[in-house]
Amino acid sequence: MSSKKSERHWYLLTSKPHKDALAEEHLNRQGYNVYRPLAQRLRKRRGKMIKVVESLFPRYLFVHLNTLDDNWAPIRSTLGVQQFVRFGDEPAQAPDALIHTLQQQEQDLGEKAIDLDRFHKGEQVIVTEGPFKGMSGLFLSYEGEERAMVLLEIMHSQTKLNVSPAKLLAA
Repeated sequence: MSSKKSERHWYLLTSKPHKDALAEEHLNRQGYNVYRPLAQRLRKRRGKMIKVVESLFPRYLFVHLNTLDDNWAPIRSTLGVQQFVRFGDEPAQAPDALIHTLQQQEQDLGEKAIDLDRFHKGEQVIVTEGPFKGMSGLFLSYEGEERAMVLLEIMHSQTKLNVSPAKLLAA
């Protein structure tokens, strides 16, 4: 006979638009074990690049439930919650390994958020397209979502190049 502990699984919920944090807060208040993976990224606000922490999967969160003992009924009417994600009639289960991997990545970074920026200041990068293809340089910064500033050495002088991050590769 299996223990009730083994009946506990992670299920996927959707929140109402821009209500991930609210749904998480209210589910936690009701005693549910909720996990909302967080991500940090650079965003431009008022002309400056700032680090923001937001949901890794906007509008999605995980809830750890026991199919035998937990009361699922209040979840649907919880502030910020839209519904369970379903495959047919069954609520979608997320593999424990996925949850553990996401939690481990957050812990490893120490800031409880997965860093989504591909490049960081001072990293070596290689330009993969255009007239500077194959040249290596130093990544300086993101200039909005579509551009990055790279420092290249051209003919013994340092030149800043504004390029799409998609045209860069970590050296």
